[in-house]
Amino acid sequence: MLASGLMIGYLRNIYPTFGRMPEAARWILMEFGLLIFMAGVGLRAGGGIVDTLQNAGPSLLLAGITVTCIPVFVGYFFGRVVLGINPVLLLGGITGSMTSGASLSVVTKAADSSVPSLGYTGAYAFSNVLLTIAGSIILLF
Repeated sequence: MLASGLMIGYLRNIYPTFGRMPEAARWILMEFGLLIFMAGVGLRAGGGIVDTLQNAGPSLLLAGITVTCIPVFVGYFFGRVVLGINPVLLLGGITGSMTSGASLSVVTKAADSSVPSLGYTGAYAFSNVLLTIAGSIILLF
């Protein structure tokens, strides 16, 4: 598989028309491949969801809400009261720490400005490094 990919890539480099595929067809194949991959992962991961919800349903839901909301509220309170950060920058930083691009678009639209992106970028990079390290540490235990 790898050898055929390298050979086709090499031939395409020499002959640019070799293996030409319309952009729309390439997009459909890429999206379909991603869709099949995500369906496979979801089916494997969700096999025990019914048993888990029956055993720990409400407490699992409450724990998820708590773990999601408390850090956001604590971060906002600390940033506003203790550090005195502008709310727009602070909300951008909080969305960056959550690594949530969708949240950034909501905050940017609500602020009617791109200023939240300034807070987002640094927090996003820092959070990605911390998430990677935290994942490795959690797997050790």
